[in-house]
Amino acid sequence: MATVKTRYIQVEGHSNLLRDESSTAIVSNDMSSYELHKKRRETFKVQKNEINTLKEEVNIINDKVNKILELLSKDKDGNIWQ
Repeated sequence: MATVKTRYIQVEGHSNLLRDESSTAIVSNDMSSYELHKKRRETFKVQKNEINTLKEEVNIINDKVNKILELLSKDKDGNIWQ
């Protein structure tokens, strides 16, 4: 298999941007920004999971409260109070 060697050209006025000669795509070579992006993405992922867990727990609590209210609304024979 032939290996395609990509050449990059510096974008004028932008020290952290390069243009791929074959695709004309512009890419960044700023590794600190890339690392910061990865950390933020991971933090967002963790927060999203925590929110989903909390939503599930709230739904469980809501179901239990509704069950308690249902039980409290019945007399000793299981008839609903009116």
